[in-house]
Amino acid sequence: MDLNPVRRVKYFQEFNIGTRVASSEEEEKLIQNAAPFLQDLIRFDLNTGLRVGELFSLRWFSVDLDAGILNVFAPKTQKTRAVPINPEARRILEACALNRKNEFVFYNQDTGEPFVDLKAGFALACKKAGITRVTWHILRHTFASRLLALGADIVTVQQLLGHSTLMVTMRYLHTNLDSKRAAVEKLAGYSDNLVTVRTKLVQLNSGMSQTAS
Repeated sequence: MDLNPVRRVKYFQEFNIGTRVASSEEEEKLIQNAAPFLQDLIRFDLNTGLRVGELFSLRWFSVDLDAGILNVFAPKTQKTRAVPINPEARRILEACALNRKNEFVFYNQDTGEPFVDLKAGFALACKKAGITRVTWHILRHTFASRLLALGADIVTVQQLLGHSTLMVTMRYLHTNLDSKRAAVEKLAGYSDNLVTVRTKLVQLNSGMSQTAS
């Protein structure tokens, strides 16, 4: 019995490139159907790209409104990264600061404790909105995909997400097809007045035919 010649070959790890992206319409429906406290969390996540654990554990000492920066510590990588605060995220932070009762930015208003798991509330909002396959992680994925569609470079997106390697961030590139297509189509105008190789061949053959006749 012959042995498989590649039996000891290690295969490359496959990355999941089928991650869903929420559309603008789905975002609007989700927020409209979410509880008020969830609305702010959803908007904030779509504008910062934080992991759900980072979102729930965010403390005020990590928020620098003067500098416009979030200093986010990621337990997953044991590193702190700087995430700029855009106008939408700032609006939410300033509103939260008005009712600040403890060190956490987001917390349960009834107990004063930080959130641990909001899957049920999130799922209920999705059900009311009539959308499927949208999770907290999809919001983070949507954040990254929108940045790439707007022209952000892949290294910047990697740093904002806190990925340890660029390879992990590469899986978000598949969602950027429309912007890639638009970018390539911009090249079409550069060759409008140039004679192509095929045109030259046609002209040459035409000239030879006329000479022969």
